[in-house]
Amino acid sequence: MDSHYDSRAEYHEIHMHGAWDRLRDLVRDTFGGIGSDGVIVDVGAGSGLGTLMLSGCTDAEIIALEPSTTMRAMMMARLDTLGILERVTVIPEPLPEGLRDLPGRVDGVIVAHMLGHLAEAERNGLFEWIATSLAPGRTALLTVSAEPSTEDTEPVVQERAVGRHLYRLTSHMQAPGRYEGLFEVIDRQRRVVRSLDDATSWHAVTVADIRTAVAGHNVQVTEPQPGVAQISAMAMS
Repeated sequence: MDSHYDSRAEYHEIHMHGAWDRLRDLVRDTFGGIGSDGVIVDVGAGSGLGTLMLSGCTDAEIIALEPSTTMRAMMMARLDTLGILERVTVIPEPLPEGLRDLPGRVDGVIVAHMLGHLAEAERNGLFEWIATSLAPGRTALLTVSAEPSTEDTEPVVQERAVGRHLYRLTSHMQAPGRYEGLFEVIDRQRRVVRSLDDATSWHAVTVADIRTAVAGHNVQVTEPQPGVAQISAMAMS
């Protein structure tokens, strides 16, 4: 799993709230009925925005996997400020090693905004673990890509004001499997006072890819909303 977030955590963090807000209702509807005896795993928890969302809709224990030291520090500071650290176990290992520290049965899994960083073997190992570890009747949510494109996408610009500065992200998904981003901090005189070039591999992962990976297991894969896959373990009859 890519751990380059240590260098870009400051810039990345402030642009993620919108992405998580789009999942809020679905996260609540999927995990809200799980009680304090349940366990939910947050894979690639990052700075804890999803972990925080989970804690607000369920009393379940949360296990957060996050290999980046910087992102873990941000997550634990966020959760400690709200007094909920005692409900969250943090595992620092990347995939697939981090899966070995998890319980044999879990009541929910969320994998958001990170599948594209994984190599094919890592992705398929994660899907296999989900399909074999979900308790009957329980569900995993995963953010996915649209159908893979064979062409470059147009750059997307996001901006957010931070005090006297404007934080700008210009992102460009290149086909196949390449992400390029430019983070800039701009002052009131429109000068770039800091910048970071951010390039990494990013693989399109679709609902169809997940269906193929879990074929033969007693699970169902659906798409509850565009860009989200749901793996549901079949309830026992």
